[in-house]
Amino acid sequence: MEKLFDKLILFLCCTIFLISHDLSLYTVFPIIAVICLSSIMTYFNKTALNIISYICYVGMCILSANFICFLPVMCYDLVSEPYRYVIYLGIFAIVHALQFYPPLTVLILLLLTALSYLLKKRTLALTQAKQDYFTLRDEMVEKADKLRIQNRDLLDKQDYEISNATLNERNRIAREIHDTVGHLLSSSILQIGALLAICKDDVMKEHLTNIKDTLSTGMDSIRSSIHNIHEDSLDLQDKLNELLHNFTFCKTAFSYHVNHDFSMKAKYSILFIVKEALSNVMKHSNATLVTVTISELPGLYQIIIHDNGTTAQSGSRDSSGMGVQSMSERVSALGGNFYTDSLEGFKIFISLPKEQKERNPL
Repeated sequence: MEKLFDKLILFLCCTIFLISHDLSLYTVFPIIAVICLSSIMTYFNKTALNIISYICYVGMCILSANFICFLPVMCYDLVSEPYRYVIYLGIFAIVHALQFYPPLTVLILLLLTALSYLLKKRTLALTQAKQDYFTLRDEMVEKADKLRIQNRDLLDKQDYEISNATLNERNRIAREIHDTVGHLLSSSILQIGALLAICKDDVMKEHLTNIKDTLSTGMDSIRSSIHNIHEDSLDLQDKLNELLHNFTFCKTAFSYHVNHDFSMKAKYSILFIVKEALSNVMKHSNATLVTVTISELPGLYQIIIHDNGTTAQSGSRDSSGMGVQSMSERVSALGGNFYTDSLEGFKIFISLPKEQKERNPL
């Protein structure tokens, strides 16, 4: 747009310059010629074509002196060309014009040519400044998005570490209760059993039996309590059901077929991945249905997240997107494989190896 505005200014100046010297029917020919050639140079913007057009116009200037008035317009497109020395061919046309115009007129023509050069340089500098601005803005937006994702990852990691520390403390308490109170109760039950075996008094046996039953009930109660606090049972299926239920952007479908539970780290990672996938659907897709499938195979777990969206911003949901990279890093940390497919909508395929979980000591 700036180039067209510059050319319009030059064209008006040159037209006034021509009319002030020759107001006849023949003045229309230079105007038509410069409009056609300048339009060709602007539209195609090819170096060779620009040079040929300029040389042809210089030839017209030598044949007819009136054409020299629009030489600054023709020079404008060659200022930034790699073969801009071709502009100096216009000197022959200017020298030839001295035969028909006084020196003052030629001087004005040279000033208009200098104006053409300055306008083109100004426009080039302005265009470059705009490109630098947009590039810097895009980099800042990209860095801001990356920092936002990293901040969210840190918060998720912090939640995971807090939960993990809580679970470790609960496990420690459970082991201490099992190793102290549990063993003492077990020892008491065994001792009472031995007393019952040697006791001959029926009344005493009845009392000992009641004490043994009470201790056994207490032991069962402690064992049940220890099992409850030994590990925080985060129900992944319920959490995913709740997450998909609260997702109102489009319809959702959820399938969960897992017999052996995931580790706590895997649970938090799966929740993060599903949240990130749903967030990408809202930001970058026109999907009407999102399907989440989690199934257990003989040697691994398989997770498939599929949406039927047909449009997406470039780089937002492919392997170069930061959200997708973050999901891939989560899967890699679990020793799994991550793959995406955009042939029919957008699919995320995840496979996680089965992990050997630590057995409960009780």
